Amino acid sequence: MTSAFENLSGPNKPLRAEPPDKREFEGLIHSGHARLRDALNESLSIESRFDLAYNAAHAFCLAVLRWHGYRSNRNHPVKQTFANRNSEQRLTGT
Repeated sequence: MTSAFENLSGPNKPLRAEPPDKREFEGLIHSGHARLRDALNESLSIESRFDLAYNAAHAFCLAVLRWHGYRSNRNHPVKQTFANRNSEQRLTGT
């Protein structure tokens, strides 16, 4: 059975296959946690906190892709890829 990530990878698609990289994965997770911690700092403006939380979500999305052996092609929005994958799961049950 083809995974949703496989369906989204290839020429002119949002993802490309690339061997997983443990150090890169760990760095992205660390970055996501640091930004999420900072987003909880109530002394920062709401705009800054939103930016930090948004960037944390982006880092976690990139980490998931790297864990599964994929990387975003060009500048395709990573979070949009996950939104598409979740929609596909609801439609196909995979």
